[in-house]
Amino acid sequence: MKKLTGSLAAKTAAVILSFITAFICVISTLAVILMASGGFYVKSLDEIKDKIYDDKLYGYSSEIYDAFISGEDIAKLCEKRSVSCKITDSDTYEVLFDNTSGKEPSVEAEQKNMEVYGEVYTKVGESPVYIEGVKQSIDIAVYAYEDFPLSDNARMKLRICETAYSCRYLLIAAAIISALAFVCLFVFLCAAAGHRADGSIRRNYLDKVPFDLLLASALFAVILTIMIIGDTYGSFMLMFAVTAGLLSVDYFIALAVILSFAARLKTKTLLKNNIIYMVLSMIGKGFKKLFRFAGFIFKNLSLVKKTVLICAAVLVFDFFATLFCGAVQVYGLFMILVIFNAIAVTVIVIFTAIQLQRIKKGGERIADGDIDYKIDTAYMYPEFKSFCASLNNISRGMQNAVNEKMKSERMRTELITNVSHDIKTPLTSIINYVDLIKKEEPENEKIKEYIGVLDRQSVRLKKLIEDLVEASKASTGNLTVNLAECEAGVLLSQTVGEFDERFKNAGLTPVLNIPEEPVKIMADGRHLWRVFENLTGNVCKYSMPGTRVYMELAKRDGKAVITFKNISKYELNISGEELMERFVRGDKSRNTEGSGLGLSIARSLTELQKGEMRIEVDGDLFKVTLTFDAV
Repeated sequence: MKKLTGSLAAKTAAVILSFITAFICVISTLAVILMASGGFYVKSLDEIKDKIYDDKLYGYSSEIYDAFISGEDIAKLCEKRSVSCKITDSDTYEVLFDNTSGKEPSVEAEQKNMEVYGEVYTKVGESPVYIEGVKQSIDIAVYAYEDFPLSDNARMKLRICETAYSCRYLLIAAAIISALAFVCLFVFLCAAAGHRADGSIRRNYLDKVPFDLLLASALFAVILTIMIIGDTYGSFMLMFAVTAGLLSVDYFIALAVILSFAARLKTKTLLKNNIIYMVLSMIGKGFKKLFRFAGFIFKNLSLVKKTVLICAAVLVFDFFATLFCGAVQVYGLFMILVIFNAIAVTVIVIFTAIQLQRIKKGGERIADGDIDYKIDTAYMYPEFKSFCASLNNISRGMQNAVNEKMKSERMRTELITNVSHDIKTPLTSIINYVDLIKKEEPENEKIKEYIGVLDRQSVRLKKLIEDLVEASKASTGNLTVNLAECEAGVLLSQTVGEFDERFKNAGLTPVLNIPEEPVKIMADGRHLWRVFENLTGNVCKYSMPGTRVYMELAKRDGKAVITFKNISKYELNISGEELMERFVRGDKSRNTEGSGLGLSIARSLTELQKGEMRIEVDGDLFKVTLTFDAV
């Protein structure tokens, strides 16, 4: 089948055969229709012949009627036509003409009530008047006998009828078979349209012509055919030849258009290869560029200018719509426009309010620290969507910054832990060997002095390393906290007792104020002791000798408030927040012992126990306040 669809010879033969089968189908169908209307399928051949004779005699009766009106010789006309006739008055049955004989006619035809016009006498008022009207009605009967001669056309008609009658069923079969053959050939031609011998599907020169132009040309050919057939006069054979020739040309034109349509469908060029499509496409591209340019200008306007422009466009539309409705007095349309405007404004305001509510909620969530929250920008105006995208990017940037900070803290903690571990190993050896040397009790005083320095500094270095590790763990929350109910006053009293000797050595007088009623808090006793220890040690190091140190416990508004107050022996030109940073000391000259980690560790441990630590500096007054939820 593929070879046939690509064969030019096969397609040419199919075109010719399709024309032949279409011609046979049309002729056979027309013949069957004519014979069915003439009764060929329900009457005998004799009845059909009698009908031909009747039609002939009816024609003669019309000629006799014309002769009667004009006053010609009817007898001579009857003799010429080899017939006889009888004319009677339709009203009075008076015989007006009769040349019949007693011979029995073989065929007869009669026309009744044939009106004869002429001047009729009538009276209008008192005066007689002759007017044109029906003068009388007559009946004409025409008779023919066995020796009635037929004309050449009549004899030919009889022979055609005899032949057609004998072939009447054969013509039906021919019409059906030719129709089926035509359908098969037509389907083959449509399937083969566009196919080439190499199996590809390509367009020919006709297929490259714009389809609407090709279709218009075909319609013009049909119209031209109708006009030529309508203006052609002559014999039957001439009319048949002209009609058949023109219809044949139209058939080939129509077949070419249909096959081109099929080829265009296969190559998917039916729509694009049209003049109308090309023109509309050019217009569409022009409008598209225009709208794109307008959109570019509109997009680069500020939100206020866009709003003003839209409002101005709506006002202009409303103005001209009002003028139009007033001019044509269509007040119903005006009311519809008013209602439509009200609905549109309401919808836009509600829609805008919903978007603003989304933005407000998102801003509040991000401001509260929910940096993972994303504002839903679906169905938002472009400007609002862009703003929300910026907010979402801010939260993403904050998340990235927090993640980076946490990563940096973890790396620093790991670094400190690893380095501290590596330092502690040789440091422990140094401390152990110093202890061994001390047990040997060397006699040289210089060596004893050196050993004392090594002992003090190695212990100080060990304490510094331990503080550094603890500060790192406390700040990152890597310490285990077991909150339990504990009495803050007892722990504070124990701390003062532990530091009594250091207070005396520093020349300080501790003042402890604890309420009689126990104040209980939820805390980890071990970590809270470390907080008190760091703060009390800080007081001993930096307080001015000969002054009092106040340590107070109070319960206020459901909170347990613990306060440490002392007078600094160094000038404090630094804020409380800065003092709680790592490695920051009030003694800038660093003449005293300390690592600058005590307050930082105290704050971190306090926060791990869900407490709050605050430092206040007022001149030389140094005040630390710890706040916990009282139980």
